[in-house]
Amino acid sequence: MNETIAKIRSFNRFYMPSMNLLGDHYLGSEYSVTEARVFFEIYENEGCNAAHIAQLMNIDKSYLSRIIKKHEKSGYIYRERSAGDSRSYHLFLTDAGKARAEDFINKSNEEIGEVINGLSSDEEQQLTDALETVTSLLSKRK
Repeated sequence: MNETIAKIRSFNRFYMPSMNLLGDHYLGSEYSVTEARVFFEIYENEGCNAAHIAQLMNIDKSYLSRIIKKHEKSGYIYRERSAGDSRSYHLFLTDAGKARAEDFINKSNEEIGEVINGLSSDEEQQLTDALETVTSLLSKRK
């Protein structure tokens, strides 16, 4: 188990900087990775609530609340009160928010494309298989 932990930590030290996931400026934006990912989660799960995003991202609800307020103030997100629970809100992206999310998605795809550029088809398949294996194995714990 100690060797596995060491390998995972080593991989994280390699992966995070190689994908530009460290620092406060995701893809050259003014947002951290976490702040940018909130755009993606609402984009992919339109009408979701903050509790859903907090669970998906495994982040503190008060931290998420600050991020949502920041995006709302910037005109990227709006809320609609839930008909079933007046304490809950459904989250949506404005047109500007959707454009921002799509910009992040496109830039991320380009960056990843640059990272894997030069891999053969077989190597791409090996990478895809390895990623699916990691996802499958670590999903079992949930």
